[in-house]
Amino acid sequence: MVCSKYVRGLLLVALMALSGSSAQFTLYAQGSSQVKTTVSLRWGARPGVFRYRLQLANDSSFRDIVFDRVINGNEATVNDLPPGRYFWRIAALTNTLGDFSSAGVVEVTAQRENVGPQPPINPSSIKASGGWRAVVGYIAQPVLAHLRSPEKFDVVGTNSDGVTYALDAMTGVALWSIRPRMISRSASPPPPIIVSSRRRTDDVILFSGATMSGVDGATGRELCQIDLPFVVAYGIAESFSNLVLVDSSLQRLLIVDARVGRVVTQLNLPGRVIGAPSALPNQNDFALAYDTGRVEIRDLSGALMKSGDAGSAATTAPLFLRTATANLVLVGTRGGLTALNADDLRPLGRVALNNDAPRGVLSAQDLDGDGNPEVIMTTARGHVLAVTAANGRILWDVAADADGGAFAFADVNKDHTPDIFVTGNQLFITALSGRDGATIWKDASAATPIANHAKLGASRSVVAIPLGASALVIASDSSRTGLRAISFSR
Repeated sequence: MVCSKYVRGLLLVALMALSGSSAQFTLYAQGSSQVKTTVSLRWGARPGVFRYRLQLANDSSFRDIVFDRVINGNEATVNDLPPGRYFWRIAALTNTLGDFSSAGVVEVTAQRENVGPQPPINPSSIKASGGWRAVVGYIAQPVLAHLRSPEKFDVVGTNSDGVTYALDAMTGVALWSIRPRMISRSASPPPPIIVSSRRRTDDVILFSGATMSGVDGATGRELCQIDLPFVVAYGIAESFSNLVLVDSSLQRLLIVDARVGRVVTQLNLPGRVIGAPSALPNQNDFALAYDTGRVEIRDLSGALMKSGDAGSAATTAPLFLRTATANLVLVGTRGGLTALNADDLRPLGRVALNNDAPRGVLSAQDLDGDGNPEVIMTTARGHVLAVTAANGRILWDVAADADGGAFAFADVNKDHTPDIFVTGNQLFITALSGRDGATIWKDASAATPIANHAKLGASRSVVAIPLGASALVIASDSSRTGLRAISFSR
C-alpha cells in the first residue's frame, strides 16, 4: 500500500532516439476516486504497433515529467498520482520511436472511497516463543556463519568495545571470544567478515585498530595477523581470498589477499565512499558509491573499469541486481532510488520520494515470486519501501520506525511470500508482511534510551534462520546489552 501524499512519483527515463514517422492518436482518460489515486488511460491502436511510450507531465511542454514508460497494448493504469491536473501523450514504438501525439489532459482527484470500517490486523497466528539471550555487549551487526559444520548455523559479532563473540545460533552458547589487544575509544569497529575455507566451513576476519586478524572459525585460534596502513571502516570478501577494505576517512581503498596475508593494492579514491563496497557476482569486480553521486566499478587490482553519475549525492552503498531484462546497479541518493545499467553505468531512472531519501542498507528479495527481485529499503523518515527493480514500481510503503540496519527475510505467516524483519528505534524488531507491508508482529518491549550513540556506532541489523515451519530471528536486544533470539512459528 502506497501513501500518495508520501510518494511523489516514479520517474523512469527511457533513453531512446526520438525518430520515426508521425502518428495521430485518440486519447481517453478516466480517473478513479480513491485515497490512492489512479488514472486509466486508453488510446486508439495503430495497425501493426503493439508497444507505445506513455508520458505524463505536470506541464503541457513536458518539462516536468512524472511518468515515462513503455506500455504493451493501447491502455494503461497509472497508480499513486498526487491529486492535480496532468498532461499526457503517447508515441508508437517499433524499431524506432515515432512522434508524440498532441497532449491530452486528465484531472486526478482524491476522494475517500466508501469501503466501510476495516478490520484491525490480527497477528495472533504468528507465535513468538523460546529463543535465548546472551549478555555480550552491544553487537550492532551480527552475521551468520558455518563455523563448525556446513549444516549448522552460528552467529558472530563484534561489540562496541571490540570484543568478538562466536555463539551457537540455536542456543546462544558461546563457542569462543577474542578480546582486542588495544581498545579503540574513537569509533565502533567494523563487523567481522566471513570467508569460506577449503573445509567447507567458514573462517572469520577481525579488525582492531589498524590490525587485521584471520581466525579459525571452529576454534577461535588466530591464523594470521596483518598490520594495515589505516583503520578500516568497511570491508567485504570479494572472492575466496580477496578482501576489499575502505579506511575510516572513507577516501582510501585497500585490497588484501587474505590467503597469503599480503596487501595487493592501496590507492586514494576520488571522493568519500558511502557505505561498503558491493561485490558483483562472478565478475571479480566491485562497485563503490560516493557522496558526490559518482558510481564506480573497479577490479581486484583496484583499476577503474567504469564510472557513472547517479545525478544526486549518494545516501547508501550500491546494490547489484540481476533482473529478467538487465543487470542493474542501484544506489540510494538524496533524489531517491536511482538505477544504473551495470554494463556501462548509464542512468536508467529514479524513484523520487517527496522530502525523503533512502538510507542504511539496500536489500533485495523476490517478494512476489516472479523471478525479478524487489528492493527493500529504509528512508530517512523511518519508512520501509518495497520497489520492483525491473520497472521501479512501488509495491508498498509503510511507516515502521526503522533505524536503517540490514533486513532479514523468512516466511513466518506461511502465505508463500517472504516476510521482512526490521529493527526499530523504539522496538526490538518488527515483522512486516512481504505481500503488503502490514505489521504481522512487533515486540512489546520498548527500547532503552542510550546516552552515547556515537560510541555505539552503526544501526542495528537483524539476521534470520528459516527452520521449516518456523524461523529463528537474532538481533541486538532493545537495551543494547547483548544479543536476543526469538523463535517464530505459525
